[in-house]
Amino acid sequence: MHSEPVYSPKIRVRRDGNEQSPWTFTGKSMGLFLLVIVLGGLIGSFHLNQASYVATAGLEIVGLTKERERLRQDNAELRRRIAEMETLHNVGRRAEELGFIETESVEYLIIDKLPLETVEQAASAHTQVEDVDPDEPHSISSELARWSEELTDQFESWMKIQP
Repeated sequence: MHSEPVYSPKIRVRRDGNEQSPWTFTGKSMGLFLLVIVLGGLIGSFHLNQASYVATAGLEIVGLTKERERLRQDNAELRRRIAEMETLHNVGRRAEELGFIETESVEYLIIDKLPLETVEQAASAHTQVEDVDPDEPHSISSELARWSEELTDQFESWMKIQP
């Protein structure tokens, strides 16, 4: 008894040398394949570089945001401390520490040779500038100039400076 196989593949062998296998690469197709690989690698590396840059920038932004919030809180704390130091109670206490005392009466400093009438004239002449005669010996400008010279002479004598 002779048994035949259930499946017998048929193998065809080509003997033509001109026909090529579909998987063989020619020089042109190999160059195109390498070009696609190189371009894909460049695009991939560019993408990774940009993703790294964006991630680094994001972390830097988060850090700067935290620092900004910390500085805002520090500023708020400093403003609170300034307001606390400026209270009337604290200012009075600090003045006592520095040797200041609270007075019951006020003493005014009187300056000799101050042309009070000139100041009064200046106040009234502020609205009427045309009425002042600059050649008049008692005019505002000549009186103030004389007073300024006297004050300068007093200061120079006090400093012992000879003109």
